[in-house]
Amino acid sequence: MATEAPATPEAAAPRTPADPRLKVLKKFHGKFLPKGVLRERHKAIMTRWDSGDDHGGVTVEELKALLSDWRGTREKPPRMPKA
Repeated sequence: MATEAPATPEAAAPRTPADPRLKVLKKFHGKFLPKGVLRERHKAIMTRWDSGDDHGGVTVEELKALLSDWRGTREKPPRMPKA
């Protein structure tokens, strides 16, 4: 028999809001970053992220800039129209 959680509002602790940096950081999980500047930037950010509880002062803007630069390298060049 499974026990149910108490239905009192005091027992249900309010959830803390999720860290907005995690939403951007998850987009890099399992993705390939080519050798070069982007990979070095990602390594530096991840080193700072793993440094402690405050995540080394990594900002959302910093992660979004890396994500936009990475997506920019993945864009295909526009196709030339056929005559």
